[in-house]
Amino acid sequence: MIRIFAVLNGAVLRDDGNWSPTYTRIRFLLGELTRYEDLGVDTISFEVLPGQGLPERLCNNVIKTTVALRSAYRLLKDRPLAFFAYPHSLTTFQNRLLFRLCTACRIPTVVDIHDTREQAAAVGDGQFGVPQRTEGYCLGRATLLIALNPRMWERIRRTYHLDGTPVVFVPNGVEEEFFTQHSAPYSPVEGRFNICYTGALTKNRGIDLLVSSCGILRERYPWIRLHLIGPYGPGIPDDLKETIERSDFIVRAELPRSAIPAALAPMDLLVLPYNPGEPYLNLASPTKLFEYIGAARPILCTKCESLMDIDDEGGFTYADYSVPEMAEAIERLIFHPEVREEMGRALCRIRESHTWKERASRIYHGIRSLCGTI
Repeated sequence: MIRIFAVLNGAVLRDDGNWSPTYTRIRFLLGELTRYEDLGVDTISFEVLPGQGLPERLCNNVIKTTVALRSAYRLLKDRPLAFFAYPHSLTTFQNRLLFRLCTACRIPTVVDIHDTREQAAAVGDGQFGVPQRTEGYCLGRATLLIALNPRMWERIRRTYHLDGTPVVFVPNGVEEEFFTQHSAPYSPVEGRFNICYTGALTKNRGIDLLVSSCGILRERYPWIRLHLIGPYGPGIPDDLKETIERSDFIVRAELPRSAIPAALAPMDLLVLPYNPGEPYLNLASPTKLFEYIGAARPILCTKCESLMDIDDEGGFTYADYSVPEMAEAIERLIFHPEVREEMGRALCRIRESHTWKERASRIYHGIRSLCGTI
């Protein structure tokens, strides 16, 4: 029996209300790993107080320190394979100390890399939860690394000179609930064209591009609707927010993750308009892309390199990062419902190869191959 101890709050595994990509990846990958009979996954669950006041922060630090001490005891007693989600697990100093403990005591570690430091500047507020020295230390000393894709790994490898570290490529995935919700192939509906983007509305994610493109098309095709499912984030100017909120054809909503599969049912085009001029977005493997694949609705992407690496068998179409190009690409799909229908069929053919079950199998085999060397 291979024992894995996940150094993170075990409550994440039961939190269906938080639909952040980080929680989603942790929950589904570790959940799928528990299905293997020769592998056990353990963690410690705990509750923290809401709020950022001094009393709450002090109390929460006491809770996290207590959990870290319990975790240290179990790591030293059982010597399992220690699993860290990066950066999530290492945003607290207690867990950074646990990683150092594992290194000092030769306890094997797996680091699942969700994001790198560039993400904070590209689509966030510039604040990253892990110091650069800690990033280099942990990635350089991990026994096994899990990377989203070869492009992201190459960037990390060259930055920290990680030529000898074993790595497994595990992109994000989709849960099979999407297949249940979208069991029938996509079929266009005359007089309807719903365009949808899901996820945080931040800078460099092409929200302004999408809104402007749809605004142009709206004048020619009054039945167009643009659905933005997600909260506002850093970098969205107030005038764009006002345009979105006052529009008579844009619908913005914030939904729990459990509602996303059903919300995509009436959509005719799912869009991922990331800015390929931002280097980080050429490395990303966004969860929403695989959810789009799971819904088997036609997908329109900008020409980010990591998005173009996916073998979509004709389920994707691409546009340059400009309003005229985006509008033209959408208009072609409005004119050709038969193309959209074939795109939906292509995505139905490939979606089984992008499940969290398939992703977890990559980790499982990576861990099995590691067992002979530790």
